[in-house]
Amino acid sequence: MIDLQSNSQHYLQRPDAVGYRIDSTATSLTGYAARVYLVKQRGNLFVNSAFGVIDPRFDDNDLGFTYRTDIVNFHLGAGYQWVEPSSWYRHIETGAAVFRSGNFDGATTWEGAYGWWYFQFLNYYAVRIDGAYNPQTVNDTRMRGGPLTLNMPGYQVDFWSQTDPQRSVVFSISTYTYHDRETSWNVYPTIEFRPSTNVIFSIGPGLEHNVDFAQWVGAFDDPLATATYGKRYVVALMQQTTLSANIRLNWTFTPQLSLQLFVQPLISAADYRDFKELRQPRSYDFTTYGSGGSTITPAGTSYTVDPDGAGPAAPFSFDNPNFNFKSFRGNAVLRWEYLPGSTLYFVWTQTRSDSDITGDFQLNQSIHQMVNIRPDNIFMVKLSYWWNR
Repeated sequence: MIDLQSNSQHYLQRPDAVGYRIDSTATSLTGYAARVYLVKQRGNLFVNSAFGVIDPRFDDNDLGFTYRTDIVNFHLGAGYQWVEPSSWYRHIETGAAVFRSGNFDGATTWEGAYGWWYFQFLNYYAVRIDGAYNPQTVNDTRMRGGPLTLNMPGYQVDFWSQTDPQRSVVFSISTYTYHDRETSWNVYPTIEFRPSTNVIFSIGPGLEHNVDFAQWVGAFDDPLATATYGKRYVVALMQQTTLSANIRLNWTFTPQLSLQLFVQPLISAADYRDFKELRQPRSYDFTTYGSGGSTITPAGTSYTVDPDGAGPAAPFSFDNPNFNFKSFRGNAVLRWEYLPGSTLYFVWTQTRSDSDITGDFQLNQSIHQMVNIRPDNIFMVKLSYWWNR
């Protein structure tokens, strides 16, 4: 039960929490969750609003999935759409929303304003532009059960566009960027090809670059770290690059016989540097190791830190968090409806994965390693039969 209360859904061990603590005598968790909606969909003007709460001790176990608890949030949004075609558009939609999330201690953990424009032109091409702004708030998960820190103000801009979806060749692209102290972005182009009415082939590569000034590394006990409740919370600047692709083929030979293929290669590399520790709770202030009398020494695949040099604090070590992850996932499903309502499936799934501590993104080397990874193959057959009553 202590592990359950300490996991990423709950973090009941947070030392600066006011309204709750880990209960070492607990044999179960009892909490509540609720959400209320107010929605208007009919007509040109539409409204979408909601208010929800998830108690810190709520746990639905195997009944469903809850990504986290200790939430009080709401949003209020409205928009307007023009659905009658004009001389240059078929459909226009615009809207805006405000939102806020907090926890049961009353701290605001996320808030902002969001707006969008959507256009569909007479040739069925479409464009969507989104934007949002987030002021400074607090973060109760960055330290993974540790004290609160701050979220820096930031903004995002999204763009999506698609050609006529009724054509045999359809192009689309979506991009995203977020800027606070650092800048992260991604781009996802997709092409869909339909050479005939019974064949659809699509390929959607994706490139992401994520920069996090304070990415989690670890927490280390030290009774001398009184400002941070007897632990040193270590983070680092992380730069991560991810290249992936979603490749699909749907081929319907007859109404009774079809083939579906899906392939997803992925390469992701992250480099960690500028290791530092949280200076004080409810801040975005850090002490970078190697400055202020502290030292950091690489030793093979790990680092050794002395947080105060010749001072009384004991040194500690942690593994190099750099990673270079390669993955390949693919499956093929042949579906045969041999009798009305009765179906036979042949399924082949292959997975390959490997990782090392090379933080640099090396495309050619990663592809070569991916090809040489020993695959795991799974073959399955599923048979269903419908008894006609």
